[in-house]
Amino acid sequence: MEKHYRHEYKYLISAASAQLLRLRLPHIMKRDSHAGAGGQYTIRSLYFDSPHYEAFHDKVTGIDPRTKYRIRCYDYDRSLFRLEKKEKKGALTRKTGQTLTAADVEHLQRRPTERCPDTQGGLVEELRLACLSQGLRPKVLVDYDRTPFICAAGNTRITLDENLRTAPYFNTMEGPTKAMSPVLEAEQVILELKFDDFLPGYLADAIADIPKIPMAISKFAMCLNLT
Repeated sequence: MEKHYRHEYKYLISAASAQLLRLRLPHIMKRDSHAGAGGQYTIRSLYFDSPHYEAFHDKVTGIDPRTKYRIRCYDYDRSLFRLEKKEKKGALTRKTGQTLTAADVEHLQRRPTERCPDTQGGLVEELRLACLSQGLRPKVLVDYDRTPFICAAGNTRITLDENLRTAPYFNTMEGPTKAMSPVLEAEQVILELKFDDFLPGYLADAIADIPKIPMAISKFAMCLNLT
């Protein structure tokens, strides 16, 4: 759980540049221990929004600060779900989370204004109240494959996200889903850079020569816009 704000930057890079970073970064960073043998895992997120899509419009118009709620799982594993709230202020982000059971997730999808059967209080209660007051409901599924690298210096995290795909939400976040639609071009990869108070110079140097385009819109907004 992150209780403080962190710097976060996102860029579009080419598949060739991503492959270069996959070869370069293991020499100066550690691979995330949660990644599989191939150094990757698949993330599935179910995002909530209001009936008038206020979270989407806040992102597109650049409103600060702003908040999103999502339920997340990894490699389609139903034994572990995370409820997360992501708060954004400019280039700073803060993320808080809470572990959920599969029964909780099913409940939040069908009866989000009622208390969950297994997990109560904390963030899940905050989401329940937001569902009551703002009409938040599950809106869109977002999938992608992530290659993560971590470094203790600056609490730095560099990730390569590819195969971004989406589907409208139809009462389940079970997966994999055959009807997912690609969001990016085949040769596009998202480079994400996150750190606390400082970015170590040698890590800045490692990505300095990579051609990259700053992303002004989030995965959530891109996917919801497509669906």
